[in-house]
Order: sequence, then C-alpha cells, then structure tokens
Amino acid sequence: MTARRTWKLSASLLATAGGAGLAGPALANDDVLALQADPANVVMPSMSYNGWNYSPLDQITLDNVDQLQIAWTWQVGILDSHEASPLVVGDTMYIVSPKPNYVYALDLNTDGVIKWEFRPDMNVEEATRQGCCGAQTRGLNYAEGKIFLNTLDGQFFALDAETGEALWRSVGADLSIGETTVGVMLVAGDLLIAGNAGGERGVRGKVQAFDINTGNLQWVMYSMGPDNEVGIGPGYTPFYADDRDSLSTWYGDSWRRGGGTVWGYFTWDPESNIFHYSTGNCGPWNPDYRREWGVVTLDERGGLIDYRNNWCASQLARDATTGELVWAYNITPADNWDIDEPLITPLVDLEINGVMEQTAIKASRSGTFYVWDRNTGELLTEPWHFRYVDLDFGVDMETGRKLYDIQRWSFTDVEDRRRYTDADPGRLADGTTIADYVGTEVHMCPGYQARNWWNDAWNPELGLLYTAVANICQSQLKFAGEYTPGEGYTLYRAAGAHPTPFVDDNGNRTTSPGMLQANDPVTSQRVWQHDWAVANNMPIMAAGDLLFQGGVDEGVMRAFNAATGDIVWEFRTGSRFNQSPITYLGPDGRQYVAIIASSAAANGAVAFDAAPDNANRYRRSGSTLYVFGLPDTLAAN
Repeated sequence: MTARRTWKLSASLLATAGGAGLAGPALANDDVLALQADPANVVMPSMSYNGWNYSPLDQITLDNVDQLQIAWTWQVGILDSHEASPLVVGDTMYIVSPKPNYVYALDLNTDGVIKWEFRPDMNVEEATRQGCCGAQTRGLNYAEGKIFLNTLDGQFFALDAETGEALWRSVGADLSIGETTVGVMLVAGDLLIAGNAGGERGVRGKVQAFDINTGNLQWVMYSMGPDNEVGIGPGYTPFYADDRDSLSTWYGDSWRRGGGTVWGYFTWDPESNIFHYSTGNCGPWNPDYRREWGVVTLDERGGLIDYRNNWCASQLARDATTGELVWAYNITPADNWDIDEPLITPLVDLEINGVMEQTAIKASRSGTFYVWDRNTGELLTEPWHFRYVDLDFGVDMETGRKLYDIQRWSFTDVEDRRRYTDADPGRLADGTTIADYVGTEVHMCPGYQARNWWNDAWNPELGLLYTAVANICQSQLKFAGEYTPGEGYTLYRAAGAHPTPFVDDNGNRTTSPGMLQANDPVTSQRVWQHDWAVANNMPIMAAGDLLFQGGVDEGVMRAFNAATGDIVWEFRTGSRFNQSPITYLGPDGRQYVAIIASSAAANGAVAFDAAPDNANRYRRSGSTLYVFGLPDTLAAN
C-alpha cells in the first residue's frame, strides 16, 4: 500500500501545535507544558518538547512578511558566535552569551531594558582551551519560576527568573580530563537532564539528572560500558539484536575513552515518559583503538559484525525518571570518520502504510534519514540518503545494520588497509601519483558531516522536515598515539583536498557547498531545495506558512515560503548567524521574530576585485539582537 501522510497529534503535541491547554500526566512538568502550549512563550531550545522548532503564530504570514521591519535592537556586548536562542516567558526575554556565559533578562515592555544580569564565576580560560568548537552554549531552560543555565566549565545553576538570584549550583563536568558542558538541557518532571562534551579528548559520554529544586544529582547514565553504568535493566528492549548490549562491542577497556558525548538536543514524550537524543563521535576517531587492531568483520551485505562500539554515534531512548535505557540504535557502527549525532529528534505521529505510528525522525549527520517507532526503535521506513553518500549502501531492514563500503574504512597501518581494500601506496584511485601519499588516506562523502547540530524545523501542516545540509566531502587518515587525560585524543589528521570537495546528488563536482532542504519522512523524498553559492549551514525555525533562517552567505535574515522554498523577505544585518530565530507574542499582543546576529572578532580583508559572492563583503564581527515586527498599521489588523 502506498504511504499516505496524515497527522494525529497526541495530547502533549496537540497542545504545542494548537495552543490548547492540558493537564499533563503526573510525571510531566505542568508548568512547562502549560507555557509551551501558549505560543506567546519560548521556554526551551527548539521551542517545544517534541523538537519541532515550530510556532503556530500567524500574524506574520506570506501575505505580509515583506513588510517586516526592525522593532528594536539590543547589543549583547560579547564578540563571539551566539548559538543559544533567546527564551521568552511572559513579558521577559532571557539571553545567555557565549563564554563567558552571562545571562540577561530583558523587559519586553520597554524594548529590551535590562531587568537583571547574572555573571557566574567560571574558569573561562581553561574551559575555552578544553572546549572543542566555538561558543558551545546552546540554550537556557525555564520551569517553575527558574532559569536553568549550564556553563562551558561544567557548572549548573538555577536562577530566580524574577531577580536573577542563584538558587543553587551543581557541577556536572570535570575540566581536568577535558570534559565540558555546552547545553542543551531538558526539564522533565522535577528533573533537569543534561549531557557532556569532550569526545575529542577521550571523555566518555553521559547524561545526568539534577533535582530542579535543590540541584542534587539524581542519576548518571553513560553511553557505553557495563550494563549498570549504561542503564541496561529489565526494561531495556532493543528491536535489533546488534543493540542488545554495549560492553562486548568494545575491545578491551577502550570503552572508558569511548566518546559518545551528549552535546546536542533532547526531545521528550510526556505520555510515554521517554526522552530521545543521539550521541557524539566515537573516541578516538582512529577505530584501531576500539577493535582488534586492523580487523574488520562484515557480513555478506556489508554490515559490521564485531566491535560496533555501542553507543557512540547512536540514537538512544531513556526513561526520564530513572535514566534507564528503553531502546538504542547504532546509527554509524564503529564510526570511522567523526560522524557525531548531536541532532534533534523530532517526535511526530505519521500514517505509514495505513497505520498511525508514533515516530521519532532524524536527518542524521551521516547523510541518512531515519524514521523509528519512538517506543521500540523499529525502523518503520527504509532509511534513505538525503544527500550524496559513498560511505555506505543503505541499511539492512532485517538486521538494522548499515551496509558499509569497505573501501572507505580507516586503518592505521597500510598493510591492514591493503588486506581489505584496493589501497595503493603512492597512488590515488584515478592513477594520480602523490609523493607523500602513505596508503591509508580515505576519501569519503560526506566529510565529517552531512549537517551539524543546527536545529531542524517541522511543519505539521505540510508534513515536512527542514534541514540545513552540507555537500562537503573530505580526505583523512588515522595514526598511532597515546591517551593523555585532558589532551586531544583523535589520532586523526586531514589528508589533503578531496578530489570532489563539493558534490551533487550523483556524486559529481558542484560549486554549491550546501542547501536548505524540505524532506517528507513518509514518502522518503525531497520536496524542494534551495542551493547556496556560499555555505549557509544555520538553524531553521518554522512559523505558520513561513521559515526563518539567518543568511551567513550574505549577512541577512531571511524568510522563506515553507511550501516552495522561495525567499520572500530579507534584511541585511551585516553579520553572521549561528542560532535559530524565535517568534513570540509581546506584551502588546503582537507577533515578533528575534535573532542574535553574531560573529567572533575575525574579519578578513576584502580587495576591490574580490569575487562578488565573497562572504566577507557582507558581514563583520558583532553581536546584536534584532527584533522584527510588522508596521503599526498592519499589526493592528
């Protein structure tokens, strides 16, 4: 039977999409449920528990979006890349800055006058040294009159939302071993759930839960290791046999430095009390340190049998009260290539082959689109490549195994690589001779990502998931080394330019480094795409019949027609972006769109004869909050 698309929203999801109130189950946080049910507010990253990053507000539409104009602006004062979107609760907006992680409460009655600010004492210098990749602060959370903050150096705070007073402080990371915390968090019932970062330094991934009223640690569960540390108990029922346990999938004690950190987004279904997330790269990036050295065992179709390294680069579902695993699925077994999976997992009810299914969907960093039964982990549709991928040939629907191309696998020693592949020291596949070629270089698509942590957006009316996609490929090799606590532990380096650095859907060279996509999870098809001449991999927000996204390529804020991908409005800020826009209702009852345009203080010089699409022509460093609204005459209608 051909799949049809319809949507039946559960009680919690219906409240989010339609603004109806509800009384949550006993385990839910009623305050957060009620606030997120009112689209005037934005109380968490991605706007709602289901991870849609969608607002049903409809004052700003396709018919009038071209009239959007500046309502007011506010200078953050910290030159860095702002990755955390603001929150809005009632008449107050809350903003957290990159390192140092200051929190500001702005009065929406008076166009952003500061109500209070909180400046934690933090080890900024060491946290910056240990942190991997930029600003690394991706969100605040609100619940029961408290603002929850975690700082890059591993501190967790609850602040009084009215005064900014610190109500409690806890520590959830060990900087001495390279462990940091970057957001995002989740308030589930009376627990604040958060992860860790540091997969490039031999850190073992974990999720942890703090009591929202006291800050006391309630439980910690790791991504890999012994059953009791991972949360495997009687309630753990993985759908696929390869995901039955963790410890046996690692060589020796390599799991102790296994990566799989938890630095991305959470979603939660209050009805089942299950929260969903995915884990970061395996550690180290060199797989020889996580398997019997130089040995790879594939089945007849290319599925990996031994040393699958559960569960880094994987999808996990846990009980929000106990932290125990409900199911898990290894997205990129053994992860040879640094393919983190910190990405959002939207929870959507879909009709698939005539059956209404409660699903969890993901456009993964590996370039494969997944639709799981969110209660069991079963694949409900055959995973498909939403961009060109040559690492694998798809997924075996019976076993759930990714079907690898062994030619793309990494080895430390050329003798090992030559046993399995066509590697020829000194010569590329096309016959080109390279003097310093050693025979273990691997060329692969995607590179280390088909996309990164950037928020997706889901439109419940159109049934489309919107994703910022990178078309990059990469060349890399792995080498030998030792683990030193607190130091880098990747055992990797780049290996020159890929023969085709950017590829189209057929693997041919293209000049486009990426695109904005709209994908249908039921039909497994791309509905539309918008190609970029300059990389524009930014988070996306959906609002009614519109999409909003920062335009790094030209230093503009944009709105798109959600059905077609056409650009329908632009405003030049002259800076970069690295966060999702939000939309909310102000105290005056009018809809606004807000985003922080930001960039660290790095400005390339622009020559008079530079290419017209040179991105530096359009942007300079800065950190400014822009709030957009309709003119008074339109807003009044």
